[in-house]
Amino acid sequence: MKLKIFSDLSRTKTKLSGKIKEPIFNELEKTVNDWFGDNPEIKIHKIEQTVCPGSFLGEPEKLVITIFYEA
Repeated sequence: MKLKIFSDLSRTKTKLSGKIKEPIFNELEKTVNDWFGDNPEIKIHKIEQTVCPGSFLGEPEKLVITIFYEA
Protein backbone atom coordinates (compact mmCIF):
# COMPACT_ATOMS: atom_id res chain seq x y z
CA MET A 1 0.00 0.00 0.00
CA LYS A 2 1.16 3.51 -0.80
CA LEU A 3 0.12 6.87 0.55
CA LYS A 4 -0.07 10.38 -0.81
CA ILE A 5 -0.16 13.41 1.48
CA PHE A 6 -1.60 16.76 0.47
CA SER A 7 -1.30 19.82 2.69
CA ASP A 8 -2.25 23.47 2.48
CA LEU A 9 -2.65 26.43 4.77
CA SER A 10 -6.24 27.21 5.67
CA ARG A 11 -7.39 30.34 3.93
CA THR A 12 -10.64 31.94 4.96
CA LYS A 13 -12.87 34.74 3.79
CA THR A 14 -13.83 37.14 6.52
CA LYS A 15 -16.64 39.62 6.83
CA LEU A 16 -15.94 43.23 7.70
CA SER A 17 -16.81 42.36 11.29
CA GLY A 18 -13.84 39.97 11.36
CA LYS A 19 -15.99 36.85 11.64
CA ILE A 20 -15.15 33.94 9.38
CA LYS A 21 -17.60 33.67 6.51
CA GLU A 22 -16.42 30.53 4.71
CA PRO A 23 -13.23 28.46 4.46
CA ILE A 24 -11.54 28.32 1.07
CA PHE A 25 -9.66 25.18 0.12
CA ASN A 26 -10.12 25.54 -3.63
CA GLU A 27 -6.43 25.19 -4.48
CA LEU A 28 -5.99 22.07 -2.35
CA GLU A 29 -9.19 20.56 -3.76
CA LYS A 30 -7.94 21.24 -7.30
CA THR A 31 -4.57 19.65 -6.52
CA VAL A 32 -6.20 16.49 -5.13
CA ASN A 33 -8.65 16.26 -8.05
CA ASP A 34 -5.82 16.74 -10.56
CA TRP A 35 -3.85 13.93 -8.89
CA PHE A 36 -6.91 11.64 -9.09
CA GLY A 37 -7.30 12.58 -12.76
CA ASP A 38 -3.64 11.79 -13.46
CA ASN A 39 -3.91 8.41 -11.68
CA PRO A 40 -7.22 6.80 -12.74
CA GLU A 41 -5.84 3.27 -12.28
CA ILE A 42 -5.34 3.52 -8.51
CA LYS A 43 -7.55 1.79 -5.96
CA ILE A 44 -8.35 3.98 -2.95
CA HIS A 45 -8.41 2.20 0.43
CA LYS A 46 -8.87 5.12 2.80
CA ILE A 47 -8.82 8.92 2.91
CA GLU A 48 -8.07 10.78 6.14
CA GLN A 49 -8.38 14.49 6.83
CA THR A 50 -6.65 16.30 9.68
CA VAL A 51 -6.80 19.95 10.64
CA CYS A 52 -3.87 21.20 12.69
CA PRO A 53 -4.92 24.31 14.59
CA GLY A 54 -2.94 27.50 14.32
CA SER A 55 -1.24 29.11 17.26
CA PHE A 56 -1.63 32.24 19.33
CA LEU A 57 1.62 33.39 17.73
CA GLY A 58 -0.14 33.87 14.41
CA GLU A 59 0.64 30.58 12.69
CA PRO A 60 -2.32 29.64 10.42
CA GLU A 61 -4.13 26.35 10.70
CA LYS A 62 -3.15 23.62 8.25
CA LEU A 63 -5.28 21.05 6.46
CA VAL A 64 -3.68 17.66 5.72
CA ILE A 65 -5.31 15.03 3.49
CA THR A 66 -3.77 11.54 3.44
CA ILE A 67 -4.80 9.04 0.77
CA PHE A 68 -3.98 5.33 1.17
CA TYR A 69 -4.02 3.55 -2.18
CA GLU A 70 -2.68 0.76 -4.41
CA ALA A 71 -1.31 1.44 -7.87
